Amino acid sequence: DELFPSKLHMILSAQEYAHIIAWKPHGRAWFVLDKALFTSTVLPRYFNHGNFESFNRSVNGWGFKRLVREGQDENAYYH
Repeated sequence: DELFPSKLHMILSAQEYAHIIAWKPHGRAWFVLDKALFTSTVLPRYFNHGNFESFNRSVNGWGFKRLVREGQDENAYYH
């Protein structure tokens, strides 16, 4: 079974999901573009659930931080 960071990297590397979740252009952070599609399409395939809150707890548990200040990286995650 893959660990969370490996699964997240696979998702971010999959071109088929680039319209749902993607790296920021500088490559140091990522963000969810379409939460509804992410929870209905990506989460069930990789995590066997469709619960964004559960995914977010895993993101936080693995040490990712969400950028909350205004700007081009607002609401993106970094590690």
